[in-house]
Amino acid sequence: MPRPKSPASAGTRQRLSDAALDLFHLRGYNGTSVQDIVAAAGAPKGTFYNHFASKEDLALDSVARYSAAMGLEMLDEKQGGTPLERITGHLRYITGLGDTMGDRGCLLGNFATEIPAHSDVLRNAVDAGFGRWVAALATAIEQARAAGELHGDEPAIDLAGFIVSSYEGAAARAKASGDPAALQEFFTITTGRILT
Repeated sequence: MPRPKSPASAGTRQRLSDAALDLFHLRGYNGTSVQDIVAAAGAPKGTFYNHFASKEDLALDSVARYSAAMGLEMLDEKQGGTPLERITGHLRYITGLGDTMGDRGCLLGNFATEIPAHSDVLRNAVDAGFGRWVAALATAIEQARAAGELHGDEPAIDLAGFIVSSYEGAAARAKASGDPAALQEFFTITTGRILT
């Protein structure tokens, strides 16, 4: 039976998790070592393995935390507003994230391009993160169509997938240039021309 974690131990886990998310987002999976993470967390290297089985395990934690912070709940009808208002609010939110972290891109997109070939579990976690995003967006698109706010006959899941892929491309361009203009372009064209 595992020993209960002390408050200090729980704090160490959180510091490791926070440092990993920051470093993975900044440097990528391959550019971040366990030593980098423990140094940024201010923790002895030996404590890393008390909290995480591997770097891959910590990357899974980062993917889960990043996915949870993407604002998908904004698309839920329980949030109020019309479906199109919720979609636009969500796209404004994620575009705003890119504005503040344009030089980092999207963690899911970054990981998707560099996942180790042997890491099916990490690949599946990233794919699931994209899948949840596409599904939530598709549901809101269907609701907007039912409310007469959006038109078009392509499947909502395809349109949602296209929007997510377009965002990822804009995030990659913003990361490469260090300029969030590509994200603003994505938002303007998506909300003004695609979602009509």
